[in-house]
Amino acid sequence: MLILLLACSDAPEDRTDPVDTAESGSAASSGCGIATSQPSGGVLLTLDAGAAGDGERTYWLSLPPDYDPDVPHTLTLGYAGTDWTGEQIQPYLGLEDRSGAAEIYVYPDPLWRDFEGWGTYGGWVLGEHAQPADGMGDLNFTAALLDALEATYCIDTDRVFATGHSWGGDMAQVTSCFLGDRVTASVPVAANRPYWFEESSGWSTCVGDTAVWTMFGINDDHFTWQDYPGQYGDECRDFWLEARDCGTETTDLGYGTVEECIRYSGCSSEVRYCLYGPQTGHQIPSYFSEATLSYFRSF
Repeated sequence: MLILLLACSDAPEDRTDPVDTAESGSAASSGCGIATSQPSGGVLLTLDAGAAGDGERTYWLSLPPDYDPDVPHTLTLGYAGTDWTGEQIQPYLGLEDRSGAAEIYVYPDPLWRDFEGWGTYGGWVLGEHAQPADGMGDLNFTAALLDALEATYCIDTDRVFATGHSWGGDMAQVTSCFLGDRVTASVPVAANRPYWFEESSGWSTCVGDTAVWTMFGINDDHFTWQDYPGQYGDECRDFWLEARDCGTETTDLGYGTVEECIRYSGCSSEVRYCLYGPQTGHQIPSYFSEATLSYFRSF
């Protein structure tokens, strides 16, 4: 893969006629009509996210072959787990079955930080309530990254998605809540318990209406201190059931064993949950890539 280190402030090469948003049926970003010389498949770029976003940050950007600047593309954020980079998580998530689809993928890089009581890791800060992983730097970085991409590429701003594994699943969870006005749907996998949503007065209140499909392993061998198998997945699910005012009726989605993956009824925006089988442990389930890609494409 080609690796370049570029500043996002570089001026675009050319601009064609602006996309007619009404005609396209999409919420086309301001970057529509701007040609690019970036290669498809993967390139390392830098972004000055400002002091609030912890300064100069890097991310792995993947454009489709034959990128068309006049067609609004979906945008998917893929967050890496502990000590991983965006370039490493790209093949692990396995989402880029192009099939001629107008889809852009971006995999932000975490920073190495000293987390009090945990040690030094490449990991994410998860909002104001996530001590010792508290801080707004990565949410601000994500917001700045969305701004930059929407200004540079042709993005359908009504079809922005997020996913991630492990600590990256945590980041997908908090992005769904605290940046929920910018994210259409998310699939967090193997995330921690939702301590990042716990305020002194109760649960955090989310902005927006992101649809959330939580996946968690019943035999997760990373979170070995759970009170029962699947506890942390259940707690994340329960947060979203309350936040989205869901009912109790469910529909089997057909992945894994019977009712391994279900959709809840009556939600203000869709809530799904998979408690996947014991053979997978802390890793993504075998159906993750296919299911997630199909889900995002349904919007």
